[in-house]
Amino acid sequence: MNTKRIPAFVMLLAGAVATIVAYINHYSLEDMLVVLILTLIVFLVIGVAIKLVFDSFHIEEPDEDRVDDEGEVVEKTEQGEQTEENENDEGEAGAEPAGEDGQP
Repeated sequence: MNTKRIPAFVMLLAGAVATIVAYINHYSLEDMLVVLILTLIVFLVIGVAIKLVFDSFHIEEPDEDRVDDEGEVVEKTEQGEQTEENENDEGEAGAEPAGEDGQP
């Protein structure tokens, strides 16, 4: 999961809300800038905390190259299915033919 943009998004959204509220309440320009800077700093810290929580889940993105139980790299699932089918075909070919009554 790409969490790189979360702190900036949270910070800018909070800054926009703070600016609109300060404008509606007729704050002076100096007071509005102080409120905006404090809001941006606080919500930057909150955004970084949210990012760290999301990063702690360790969600792995699917890779095309995976390693199976034996340590061999499996490139695609289709190859794994074809390998299983080939093993099944070989197992059937090596079986002894059944007699007339079905007994080996």
